[in-house]
Amino acid sequence: MATWIEAINAYRPRVSGAPPLELDELAAKLAVGTLVTKPIALMVLQELARVVADQLQAGVKVRLPGLGIYSPRVRLDGTMYPSVRVDMLLRRSLTSVDAFHGGIVHRESIGMDVAAVKERWDREHPDDPMELPLQGAGGKAA
Repeated sequence: MATWIEAINAYRPRVSGAPPLELDELAAKLAVGTLVTKPIALMVLQELARVVADQLQAGVKVRLPGLGIYSPRVRLDGTMYPSVRVDMLLRRSLTSVDAFHGGIVHRESIGMDVAAVKERWDREHPDDPMELPLQGAGGKAA
């Protein structure tokens, strides 16, 4: 029997894989909206990354308004890692799927409940029906 996790992984809505915006392209876009040239924008962005890394290594949090707060963190085993708290305005800009301009795979699955996922899975996989999750096991069953 298929599990709830298998069905969700198969049908969950997700952002389609657009290629990342590389630093060179970001500098070009930044230059269009400002009075700086693309080479200067590129140099500033590269220096920003270096300065943020230096400050994190010194134990300093870095606040970039509109982007978020970058903080150094330490795990129990002593390894260090950067933590990012995304700025609230940036977070809010992505709260509505209707305001999103990119592609979404399985858009039709938005708002699906457990029963609808089970019905779809069972219809498309008649030899491997989905087993419903247990009631009260950290999630809601149908």
